[in-house]
Amino acid sequence: MTPRAATILFAVVLGATIVLRVWFVLALPFGQTVAGRLEGLNDEPAHFYYVRYLVEHRALPVQTRHVAEPGAFERADFEYYQPPLYYLLCAPLVAFAGEETGLMLCRALSLLCALGSLVVLSRVLALLGLGVPARRAGVAFLAVLPVHAYFTSVVSNDSLCWLIALLITHELLGRARAGPPMAKGGGKGITADARLGVLLGLGMLTKSALAVFYPVALLVCAVIERREGRRRALAAALIAIGLSLLLAGPWYARNVTLYGSPFALEVGFGPPEPGRWTLIAQAHAVAGTIRSFWFPMQHLDHTPAVTALRALGAILVAFHATAVLRFLARRMPFDAPTITAVALLAVVIGGHVGLNLAWGESEGRFLLPALGPLVFLLVAPVFEFLARRRSGERLAWIYLLLLAAHPYLFLALV
Repeated sequence: MTPRAATILFAVVLGATIVLRVWFVLALPFGQTVAGRLEGLNDEPAHFYYVRYLVEHRALPVQTRHVAEPGAFERADFEYYQPPLYYLLCAPLVAFAGEETGLMLCRALSLLCALGSLVVLSRVLALLGLGVPARRAGVAFLAVLPVHAYFTSVVSNDSLCWLIALLITHELLGRARAGPPMAKGGGKGITADARLGVLLGLGMLTKSALAVFYPVALLVCAVIERREGRRRALAAALIAIGLSLLLAGPWYARNVTLYGSPFALEVGFGPPEPGRWTLIAQAHAVAGTIRSFWFPMQHLDHTPAVTALRALGAILVAFHATAVLRFLARRMPFDAPTITAVALLAVVIGGHVGLNLAWGESEGRFLLPALGPLVFLLVAPVFEFLARRRSGERLAWIYLLLLAAHPYLFLALV
């Protein structure tokens, strides 16, 4: 494509997806009800009631019942164990505008986080070595992808979590690419360390899932120290982690006092489920992850068309997993940014497997703290494969847009 045509296509896709997301904000029903073929998020009331509790009591709530108890979704009191940052941002909106308008404003905050994520994703992909056409295609892919559009159009801490995850990813990749103690143009020394520490702390005050970044941050510093032969990298990691613990530590100390554990997962999910190590249970977990990654709504009948579309999603995942392995094999030995991206994805997948083994939670959105590596490893092999072909850029764009958009076909089958 000519640069002008590529710019126009990118602008059209982004404009259309922003309109789609605004429509989701306005049209998605509240809670697990269906309206206009759209199903609301079953735990959005629990997230919103967290905000309402802050407004009414001006204090942090204490969770006494978990989601697996009878009547949990009717009471909607099972998200109080979550870190408070997103809800604290929403509380003034509800206090000022009232609950009905405040709900829309909280959803709008989620949308703003999503739009910010698209901007940061482009910068992450640049640090991973993608050119402008591939970066734009990656941003367009995420903008269209239903699971991202859906969860960032409702009241949920996922939207802010994914934005902060991308900001931390950008910070770590900048360090890995440029060496200690700075990302090129990103500040030096204690300033950069403090920035990383603040991001880690804010992430942990948004969702405890972002604890995955601690081992990755240590790995990045170890890689830099080995490459540069200086101890400054380890000191930088300790400064950043220490600052993050100063910011988020009081919340997790509160969890230990109230619930007996820092992450309070048993308070949120209930007692761990036995018997999750069987092959059948793990096969169901993989299938559930794939199914919910492509399409997060649940109001689908088991018709042949739905089954066929879900089978297509599984085939696409298998195809791209194979392409990723071939792509990574050709890039060995990895450079520092690739090591960072692969390590982050591996730690997130490991955490997802652990969550499923303990509680049977296999939602695809739990992989999205690794949004940067996920999009990179989807987009880069496609562009590499098609680069040598005539109209390869156009074909890559068409394929990636169809890949992201194909789950919307489920809405026609409701």
